Order: sequence, then C-alpha cells, then structure tokens
Amino acid sequence: MRKESATSGMSKVAGPLQEIDPREIEMIMSRINFPASKRDLITRAQDSGASQAVLETVNLFQERQYNSMDEIRSELKRIRQR
Repeated sequence: MRKESATSGMSKVAGPLQEIDPREIEMIMSRINFPASKRDLITRAQDSGASQAVLETVNLFQERQYNSMDEIRSELKRIRQR
C-alpha cells in the first residue's frame, strides 16, 4: 500500500501553479469582456486551447465576478499563497 493521500492533495494545487507562467493566463484572459464570472474565465481558457495546468489553476479561482485583469492577478497571487 502506498501512503500518498496526505501529499497528493497538495501536489494537485501546487503542481499547476508551478507549471504555468502567469503571463500565459493574462494572455488568454486579455480578450475577455468584464465583468466575468469564474465560469466565463474557464470557458475562455477552454476556447483558447489553454493547457491543463491553466485550466486547473483557473478552476481554483473563487466563485465571483472579476472586473479587471488586476482582480485576476490578485486571485492568482491568492492561490499561490495557499
């Protein structure tokens, strides 16, 4: 038996964040119309052909309306600090 369950949850969060460049998310979101919900951000990422790491990261965003790229950057920072 392998005892990975305690760390596997952490790696799922840390993995995508370590693999992406925040500029990649900014580039993908640059054409989104604000305000945008979390679902809008996910749809935009999917439609842009974003990597799995980007999709997983955007999926960690809070359920709320985002009104600017600054708010998206703040959310990325919040997620990275977890």
